[in-house]
Amino acid sequence: MTAAAHSPACKGKVWLRQFLLQGCWNYEGMQNVGFAYAILPALREFYAGRPEETLKAVKRQLEFFNTQPALGAVILGATVRLEERVARGEGDPRAVGTFKVGMMGSLGAIGDSFFWGALRPMASAAGALLALLHPLAGIAALLLLYNASHLRIRLRCYKAGMEGPERAVSWLKEAALNVKTEDRKMAAAILGGAYAGVFAGRFAVAGTGGGSLLLFLLFAAAVHLFAVLFRKAVSPSEILAVLLITGGLILCR
Repeated sequence: MTAAAHSPACKGKVWLRQFLLQGCWNYEGMQNVGFAYAILPALREFYAGRPEETLKAVKRQLEFFNTQPALGAVILGATVRLEERVARGEGDPRAVGTFKVGMMGSLGAIGDSFFWGALRPMASAAGALLALLHPLAGIAALLLLYNASHLRIRLRCYKAGMEGPERAVSWLKEAALNVKTEDRKMAAAILGGAYAGVFAGRFAVAGTGGGSLLLFLLFAAAVHLFAVLFRKAVSPSEILAVLLITGGLILCR
């Protein structure tokens, strides 16, 4: 007899452990150990009193796994449901690995584009802009803007996955992360341009005559350089992080 499905304690433990998905990252299995650790509380409940089957379930989770950490929550939730079916004798154990392999590649690409290529640059640009007022304001803006979306998406992914693999796939279609990715890339570009304009304006006003004109031209060239780097697929997060640090150092001098 298996434990009751979706016990609050089990769901809470699995939810918290997902943040350690990369806690034991390795070259052979990538995030496999972190995934097995995250789902372990559910496996213990589903296979209570059946140590051999528990061991087999853990070994299934130790197969190669690698995806974008935040979107990995949808795979984690759906895998909990699949393991529940297997424990009840209603599902094929091979379906667990098949589902994970089928989802992790596409979610990795979608998640990297959204989180690393759009959301983080947008939050970094906003932080750089506010750092011109105060460095702590910039840091707070970066963390709040990023994590407001990051944690909300993690929670929604996990809930959708807990409703089953079918619901997990349909939720990903409804979420339309590709559209949100483009919106946040545009916001990052606008905020980055605003930062460059304010930064250049400060020094142009502080200078006089030819000196202020030279500064303005230098900053205009910097903006053009950033645009070229964006097109060359250089990490926008690294570029905007440099801007944030530069603004903070100027204010602290």
